[in-house]
Amino acid sequence: MASGTQRRPNRNHSRRPAPTAAGGQSRGPLVFGALALVAMLIVAAWAIRGLMREPASAPSPSPVAVEQGSPLPVVTPTAPAAGAETPVSNEAATPTVSTSPTPTPTPPPPVVVGAFGELPAPNLPQPAYPPGQLTLQYELGFDLETLPAEAPVYRLVARRWDEASVTELARALGIEGEAVATPGGGFLVRSTAGQLVVSDLTIQYQAATPPAQETPSAESTPTVTPSSAATLSDEELVEAARSWLERHGLVTTPLGVGRVHERLPEAGVAIVIFGPADPNPVLSALPGATVTIGTDGTIRQAFVAWPAALEPSTYSLRPAEALWQDVVSGRGTIDVDETIFTQASLPLRGTARIEGAELAWVDAGQGSTRYLTPVVRFRGTATFEGYAEPVEITVTVPAVAAQAAPRG
Repeated sequence: MASGTQRRPNRNHSRRPAPTAAGGQSRGPLVFGALALVAMLIVAAWAIRGLMREPASAPSPSPVAVEQGSPLPVVTPTAPAAGAETPVSNEAATPTVSTSPTPTPTPPPPVVVGAFGELPAPNLPQPAYPPGQLTLQYELGFDLETLPAEAPVYRLVARRWDEASVTELARALGIEGEAVATPGGGFLVRSTAGQLVVSDLTIQYQAATPPAQETPSAESTPTVTPSSAATLSDEELVEAARSWLERHGLVTTPLGVGRVHERLPEAGVAIVIFGPADPNPVLSALPGATVTIGTDGTIRQAFVAWPAALEPSTYSLRPAEALWQDVVSGRGTIDVDETIFTQASLPLRGTARIEGAELAWVDAGQGSTRYLTPVVRFRGTATFEGYAEPVEITVTVPAVAAQAAPRG
């Protein structure tokens, strides 16, 4: 049964399996993902190409740029172009107010306190007219800035005496007596020729009083010629007094310009006064020298208030405006021709115009501890009610910053 015999299949022959429906479904997502990736690459390439075409110098209207030509919106951050201003919200902007800078005030100069520390009150000269008899309104007629800011103060160095030095001076003055100590460190020498008294700051000399002469009768009075009646001039009197003071060492610093203060014809003498050459002027009697000299040139009497030395030290003065306020407020010492008080109705009222000022010095302190301290003298003219002529006037006020206020 050859024809009826079936043929066995060849098991060794490999056959390709036919695709199934499940295998076709598994390939679908892969294909779609690949297509999506390609699409994204195309979009990215398109966006990059658009950016490369944009000019580099074109300013961006906003910090974020949105591409309008791409299928999908692509957001790319951009920085403002160089030189472009970033818009500022009106609410955040603060308006700038233009103001001029405030000038830095100049600090006042430091107060200079000299080597003697704070000074005692000055001994200001006192007016001779009664208080309350003079009332003035003041006008300023010069620049206060011309007043100095500093000035020297002088310490008056006291003299030191001993018996030998006093005896030597007395012999030079023609006094042969014995030197006797007095309280306070002074000495007294007395003889028929005169008297000498010394202390730490003063020297007093008194010549013997010349004997009184009989008054001749009218019959025996000789005829007086102009030459015999002539006396020394003021200049000669001043020079004679100066020479005597310097020859005996009664002053230790240069003398200022002396002057004849008064002549007393009935006594046949004149009074000559001196102050120091520096400082000048000095309003007080210390330092100073008063010499009574005969019209023949002989020295009758002398009072010398002169220290052994004047030691200087610089001090600050009070501000000029403060000095002027002392004048306006009536705290100054007024010096005016006193004859006006007998020629005008009292109390005097008027207006003074001050045209300038100068420094002067007065003594301060007590005993042997003394100083010469500066003051300011305001000068001008005053007109008074009921008095036609203008009158010269001086108002003196203390000037040192580091000094006690005057008494009274």
